[in-house]
Amino acid sequence: MSIQPIDLQTLFLKMSHVGKDQAVAKESAALQQAIKGGELEKRTQHSDTSVNKADHSDEGPEKTKEDADQGGQNQDKRKNKKNNDMAENKEILSDPDLGKNIDISG
Repeated sequence: MSIQPIDLQTLFLKMSHVGKDQAVAKESAALQQAIKGGELEKRTQHSDTSVNKADHSDEGPEKTKEDADQGGQNQDKRKNKKNNDMAENKEILSDPDLGKNIDISG
């Protein structure tokens, strides 16, 4: 099937439309990124210039003191547990036949 001259005329007329469509498709990604960047910049400027709400976390002088007291108690519990574990390990590892004398005479 050969291409007739009328077909070429139609293709040449539509070629400019195809080129425009491809150019728009290429530019759309960059345009969307520029729009998102502008929105992000506006939000950051607004948050920098506006008064932000304070976090309602449980931090404050009273709560911090309570946390420190509880932290000390937890630390004591951990030390006691560690000492108990070490005492249990000593009982397991000790051998009554060895005794407590050290022979340094060689």
